[in-house]
Amino acid sequence: MSRRTYTKHVPDVRMITHYADSGSSIVHGMNPWTKAVMLFFVVALVTVVTDLIVLLAIYVFTLSFYICGRLPIRLLVGWYSLPLVFVVTLVIMFIFTEPGDEVASLELWSTKIAVTDNGLILMVKLVVRALAVVTFSLATFMTTRYNQVVYIARRTMPAVIASMFLLTYRFLFVTSDELTSVLDTLHSRNGNLVRGITRQTKLFAGIFGHAFIHAFERAERISKAMESRGFDGGFPITERVSRPSASGIAAISVSIAILAVAVANRYFGLRGW
Repeated sequence: MSRRTYTKHVPDVRMITHYADSGSSIVHGMNPWTKAVMLFFVVALVTVVTDLIVLLAIYVFTLSFYICGRLPIRLLVGWYSLPLVFVVTLVIMFIFTEPGDEVASLELWSTKIAVTDNGLILMVKLVVRALAVVTFSLATFMTTRYNQVVYIARRTMPAVIASMFLLTYRFLFVTSDELTSVLDTLHSRNGNLVRGITRQTKLFAGIFGHAFIHAFERAERISKAMESRGFDGGFPITERVSRPSASGIAAISVSIAILAVAVANRYFGLRGW
């Protein structure tokens, strides 16, 4: 499947759907309920755990889970750029304010700015947390068919929220198409993104503005077409998801036990973790 995109740094929703529908790995065959529950526990676990070694072990587990799904590593590396930029942007100030041993310092307008070892460790921990969650989330959605996502959303969320979630997911396809069309137009007129960044700062604002305006207009037309065909705000369930198997229940039980130990170590003063 070819990707109709101009950047390798933004997850391609069509590529995600393609791998979910066409994959045949052991992770694709895993019960969707098991994957959804394990995703919740991964998010909770990286939130509770503070030890860097344990966080690295969790990341290795999520990366192994992704690889077992026979999913492309090259795409994952490109998609890492967004969470990395987001986390580093948020935590950049903390590496200068976190108490600890000084690693490097700089005199700036008679003010000493120092980077501490604890500040760097804090940044690494947040990066590892973000990558672990992103990796497992992508592995879950790239190995779970949309019909299965619809069933889980309808069973776990109120009807209105489930419909909003599913419509938002589908709206990503519309936005992606419109953004790509605007970029097609830009390139067909010999436009240059690099030159636009350096010489015309309004170029990107115009690109995203037009893309979202066209996307909303198209979404409105799609909405009216759906309503004219009897859409009542609910998504029909076309595929039911069975309960987790014995191995799935065992995996969930192990996840609960690990999370319980992590919470005990974090909040009840036990050593480690």
